[in-house]
Amino acid sequence: MTGADDPQVANARQLQHQVLSLLNRPKKSQAFVLTDTASALDKLTQAAVLCPELETLGTETASATVTALYELAPLLTEILEGWVSAEDVYFSLGNASGLITAGRDEFYRDRLNYTCMLAARIRLAFHERDLAERGFPLAKAIQTKRLMQAPRLPSDTLN
Repeated sequence: MTGADDPQVANARQLQHQVLSLLNRPKKSQAFVLTDTASALDKLTQAAVLCPELETLGTETASATVTALYELAPLLTEILEGWVSAEDVYFSLGNASGLITAGRDEFYRDRLNYTCMLAARIRLAFHERDLAERGFPLAKAIQTKRLMQAPRLPSDTLN
C-alpha cells in the first residue's frame, strides 16, 4: 500500500488542511482565536500521530501552517496574558511547528505533549475567563441556595 492508498495518511492530510483552515479563519473575537487555536492544535497532534512525517504530505501546506503558527504567536500571547506566559505560548507553538517540520525524532513525544498542553491551557483560560466575566452565576446560585437552607439560630441576623 502506498502513502496515497494509506487511510491514515489520507486522514492526516485532511486534518492538516483543517488545521490551516482554522488558523487562517478571520480573528473576529478573542473567543474565536482561542477556540480555533485550541481546535487547530488538537487536529495537528492527531495528524502527527497518524503520520509523524507531516511535512511529506505537502510542503506548501506544511510551510503555510508553520507560518500561520508563527504569525499567531503575538496575538495569542496578548489574549492569554495573565493566564499563560508568553514564554510558554512561544515554546509550545514552536513545538507545534516542530511536529510539522522535525518528524519523529527523539523529541517527537515531547512536542506532542507540549502542543496538547497548550491546547488544554487555552481552553482552560477561555472557560475560566468566560465564567469570571459572567460573575460565576451557577456557583453564586448554589452558594445562595445553601445559605438560604442552612439552619439558623433565632439570634442569627438575616443581613
